[in-house]
Amino acid sequence: MQITKAAGVLPAGAPDAAQLQKINKLAKSPLAAEDVYVFSVRLCDDQVDRDFERFSQKALKELAPMFIGKTGIADHAWSAERQTARIFETSIEYEKGAMYIKAWAYMLRGEKTDALIREIEGGIKKEVSVGCAVKKSICSVCGKDYGSCEHRKGEQYGGQLCTAVLCEPTDAYEFSFVAVPAQKASGVLTKGLSSDVPDTAELRALRADAALGRQYRAELEKDVVRLGLLLDMGVDEKVLQRMAKAMESGDLAQMRKALTKKRAELFPPAPQLQVGKETAREHDSAFLI
Repeated sequence: MQITKAAGVLPAGAPDAAQLQKINKLAKSPLAAEDVYVFSVRLCDDQVDRDFERFSQKALKELAPMFIGKTGIADHAWSAERQTARIFETSIEYEKGAMYIKAWAYMLRGEKTDALIREIEGGIKKEVSVGCAVKKSICSVCGKDYGSCEHRKGEQYGGQLCTAVLCEPTDAYEFSFVAVPAQKASGVLTKGLSSDVPDTAELRALRADAALGRQYRAELEKDVVRLGLLLDMGVDEKVLQRMAKAMESGDLAQMRKALTKKRAELFPPAPQLQVGKETAREHDSAFLI
């Protein structure tokens, strides 16, 4: 699956000798320090982003070397004309409880890039996002492949926020200068962006539908546990609760239907009035007029 995530830019300037040596390994012709502008980029991290996704720390460590030599473009437009920079070094960094990939990129000074360099130095061009590919994502609630379970990103389950954990990266494509990144820690390395989401009518309607779905699910689980205990299935209540919670909603509804039918067979409803002539007056006198 292809993933696009946010990153951030920190202005720098001319490369030092060690950086220039790494840059020249990627260049066709040797470059001098005055020919090159370098800057650092905070790439993807292990924090939950605006899409309720995050990279695992193992994935970040695997992904970091994949970005070396990858290009920098604008708005993920994959064309040679939009290429402006290239990553020559990456490392794993830690800051305020977060693990992230830090990269150093370079671009050639000249008429084509002077305006972009001024925008980076002036704080106009700050946000970037990265494009990469991962093999799978894992549900943070149950540990199954995300999409194969009933949990949904952004919803709470027993007080736990459901997120998709991105794992097993297969490739890194590029990084792009963008206006609005996905990850909350994007921007200049020392800058954090707000994680507020506009409260629209559509979003409120979705929340209401989700709340009704959760209520229906809770009623299904409660009924299955109650019926299981009534029918004496030989299973402890805690075990029944765990079984009900692990079942798909459709299977849970079928289970409730089957148990309700079984209860009706074992415990048919008794008539309120006795119909036998011999016992009618004796047993049903309270209903005689």
